Amino acid sequence: MRLAVVNLTSGGFSGGYRKYLHSLMPRLRAHPDVERLDVFVSRRLAVGDDRSWPPNDGLTGYRALSRQIRQLRPDVVFIPTARWFDTGGIPTVVMVRSMEPLERPFGGNTWKEGAKNVVRAYTARRACLRADRVIAVSEYVRNFLESRWHLDAHRVGMVYHGIDRAAESEYARPASLSVLGAHPFMFTAGSIRPARGLEDLILALATDPDSERRLVVAGQVDPGAEPYNRRLRELARNRNVAHRIIWPGHLNPREMFWCFRNAELFVMTSRFEACPNIAIEAMNQGVLTVSGNNGPMPEFFGQTARYYQPGDPLSLAAAIRDTLALSPSEKDVLSSRARQRAGQFDWDATAERTVQELRKVMV
Repeated sequence: MRLAVVNLTSGGFSGGYRKYLHSLMPRLRAHPDVERLDVFVSRRLAVGDDRSWPPNDGLTGYRALSRQIRQLRPDVVFIPTARWFDTGGIPTVVMVRSMEPLERPFGGNTWKEGAKNVVRAYTARRACLRADRVIAVSEYVRNFLESRWHLDAHRVGMVYHGIDRAAESEYARPASLSVLGAHPFMFTAGSIRPARGLEDLILALATDPDSERRLVVAGQVDPGAEPYNRRLRELARNRNVAHRIIWPGHLNPREMFWCFRNAELFVMTSRFEACPNIAIEAMNQGVLTVSGNNGPMPEFFGQTARYYQPGDPLSLAAAIRDTLALSPSEKDVLSSRARQRAGQFDWDATAERTVQELRKVMV
């Protein structure tokens, strides 16, 4: 198989997408069925052997990119970003890995960000309708594509993402968390934006005003989400829990692993996910977890987490109390179960299943 992977984006890569490329591309290149792999990224992101296209090529419908693809004559073009360009009739597979623009483009966002999400949803649907095959990154996404967008089930495949396993030496306490002292803490992580639903966690924290427990909220504020971040800080002040919340910003992988390893509890409040890598990472570290019961969370956590109703802070507070009240032996069972479940999500398996999906469009 001669394969071209084209990473069409209107800007940069998210952390999760960078991890996807870093983990998957070498495995695809080493796969015995892949004779040649050409990876295309925008010029400002290209490194090493990456191919690219002119900076303004998008204004012409990616004509220069199309010419390059036709000259290379790959057997399959894979566009993991659910966008589209003219591949000259070469079989094309796209992947859907973001659900917020598809399900609720505004959802607490500014009008500008909501409008961008509308465009993203239109672009993704156009790509799915034109592609020869579509890869969903969870059953939840596949069900959406088939039931809401009415894609033919025979054209839709499903491939989970994987995770990297951490060695014992790959843990480091973040310097920004020195203020924790000996306080127990709950942990949550991800880009700070309205789709995170972090207000649930702040309000749940306020139901236990006398507790010494802290909350660590890791992640950077997404561009355009500054008003949401301000609302969160104001909510914390109004509920008298601002002093119990630590906002360390972006944490590197070693710091993330330390937080997973040392937190009493990991809390997942995100409203919209496709394949939540952070959920798999939490399970891999064996941390106790409370999550919203919205899709696709139960698909990933299974019986390893306790669930609450998103938008209901009292439901979240009860789930937190019940989880923390478990006996040590019950906690050990949940932790072991989580690690076992995380073992089902493996990058080698992701590469193998991706190749299987790509082969289905070869003529």
